[in-house]
Amino acid sequence: MPAASYIDPRNGKLYALDQPRWCSDERTPLLVTPGAGISREDIDGRARSLWRYRAALPVEIAKPISLGEGCTPLVQQAWGDLRPFFKLEWFNPTGSFKDRGSAVMLSFLRQIGVDAILEDSSGNGGSSMAGLGAAGGMRVKILAPASTSPAKIAQVRAYGATVQLVEGPREESEAEAIRQSSQTFYASHNWQPFFLEGTKSLAYEIWEDFGFCAPDNVIVPVGAGSSLLGC
Repeated sequence: MPAASYIDPRNGKLYALDQPRWCSDERTPLLVTPGAGISREDIDGRARSLWRYRAALPVEIAKPISLGEGCTPLVQQAWGDLRPFFKLEWFNPTGSFKDRGSAVMLSFLRQIGVDAILEDSSGNGGSSMAGLGAAGGMRVKILAPASTSPAKIAQVRAYGATVQLVEGPREESEAEAIRQSSQTFYASHNWQPFFLEGTKSLAYEIWEDFGFCAPDNVIVPVGAGSSLLGC
């Protein structure tokens, strides 16, 4: 297959992966060009984390940042008359499914020379970036709405990240992060495409959990929808 690139899904324009980028030249969202996928033989059984699926990533990550994210429990429980399986993503290191995306995105960014990032978040995204960023020796700044839960802010600060509280609605934190992106790389979980390259590990993991068969249905709760997009 041809080398992977960023791609603008609206017009097919390609951008090289080795240049730090979080959006197109027109400031619209990007994806990564589709890969070939993996077979069960490509899974690295020595890795007890999402990095067992590293062969599915668009580039080789030589030195991943990891706190053991992924490989979360799958538990069957009664739900009314049904007995669905629940994927317990809060067992990820910082307590959030976003650790999947943060680990892969920050590992890739560090590999291409990014050592400091900023992110806007009202909760889990910020603590996830702060925790994985600390594990990777990266400087992290989180812009959060002034109304953010004090417990979440305390978690972000406990990982050593800088916090800037922003007055106004949630959207103002994103706008402020974009304004500051000319000084520090904007590693947004809603914008930078490698975040989805991490969340897609959830789909491979469910496939492996079920003996390499896809379940008939998957129900995904969404906010911005990164788990759904990854799956």
